[in-house]
Amino acid sequence: MPKVTIVGSGIVGLSVASLLSRSYDVTIIARDLPGDQNSLDWASPWAGAVFLGLDGSTPQEQHMQRNSFAYLWALAVTHPESSVRRIEMHDLQETTTLDQIWYQDLMPEFRVMGPEELPEGVTLGMSYKTIVLTPPVFLSWLSSRLKESGVVFQRKTIRSLADLNGFGHDVLVNATGCGSKFLYDVADQDVQQVRGQTILVKTDFDRIVMRHGKDYTYVIPRLDGTAILGGIKQMNNIDPIVDLDLRDDILRRVHENAPGVFRGGKIENVEIIRDIVGIRPARTGGVRVQKQVSDGQNIVHAYGTGGGGYVFSFGVAKAAGTLVNDFIFNPVTSRL
Repeated sequence: MPKVTIVGSGIVGLSVASLLSRSYDVTIIARDLPGDQNSLDWASPWAGAVFLGLDGSTPQEQHMQRNSFAYLWALAVTHPESSVRRIEMHDLQETTTLDQIWYQDLMPEFRVMGPEELPEGVTLGMSYKTIVLTPPVFLSWLSSRLKESGVVFQRKTIRSLADLNGFGHDVLVNATGCGSKFLYDVADQDVQQVRGQTILVKTDFDRIVMRHGKDYTYVIPRLDGTAILGGIKQMNNIDPIVDLDLRDDILRRVHENAPGVFRGGKIENVEIIRDIVGIRPARTGGVRVQKQVSDGQNIVHAYGTGGGGYVFSFGVAKAAGTLVNDFIFNPVTSRL
C-alpha cells in the first residue's frame, strides 16, 4: 500500500491516522505519544474535549465540525469504552443572537432557554445534547485501535519536515499543532500559542455549562464524578505555573453561573483534584488543511484548531484524507 507518515500524535494526528489506515500503510512520528501525561508541550491530553460549534467559523470549518460531530456522536453508542458520552449542554451567550448560531440545526434536542433559566447578563441561552470525552482515556483507546490495525508509532523529535526526507513515504501529513510555528523549513508565523488554565474537581454535576463573552466560563463534567472548570484564553503565553488568583476567579465565575457544581451551592465545598495548564495551538486565519510540495515531499498540513482540537478532529481528518488521496491518485495535478 502507499505509505503515509503523520507528524504529531495529538487528536488531529490520531484522527487522520484512523481514516487513512484503512487504505494506507501509516506511521505516526511524534515527540509526545498517547500515554504521556507529564508534558505541557502538546494540548490534547489537557483539553476540555466537548463538542461545541465554534463562533466565527468559515463555511469550510463548519463543514469539518459537522463531520466530526457525526463521528463522535455515533462513537458514544458504538464504543462507550472510548469515554465518549452524550450529555446536555447549556450554551449561554452574552451578545450573540440566535440568527448567528450556525449549529442550531445540528445539535439534537435544540431549544431556546427561557429568561428564568439564564444567569444575570446572559441574553441568549440554548439547551441541546452534545458529546464529552476524557482525553487520556480516549487517546489511549484510539491509539490502541490504530496499533491493532497496523499503524506504527515512533517517538522522534524533528526540527523540520526535511528531517524526514528519505523516510520512504508517499505523503507526509503535518499535524504538529503549535510545532508548526517552529519547523524551520515550513514555519507558519500565523500559529499562536494560547494558554489555558483549568481546574479538575469532584462533583456529580451532570450537564455542561458554557458561557461566552466577557465572563467566559465553563463547567465540563466527565460523568465520572469529576468536572473541568474554566476558562481563560491568554494569547502568546506559555507559562506552566498555575496562577492562584486566576484559579479563584474561575471558581467565582463558576459559582455565579452554575452553583450546583458545589455541594450545597457553597464555593468553599469544592474538592479540587488538580490544576491544569495547557497550551492550545491556535492560528490567525483559522484551521489550515492544505497541500504543499516542499523539498521533494508531498505534504498535507492539518493544524491550527486552537481550543477546538476535538471539535474539528475527524472532520479535519476527512478533509486531509481527501488531499492525501489527491497526491496518490492524481499526482500530476496535485503538484501543479
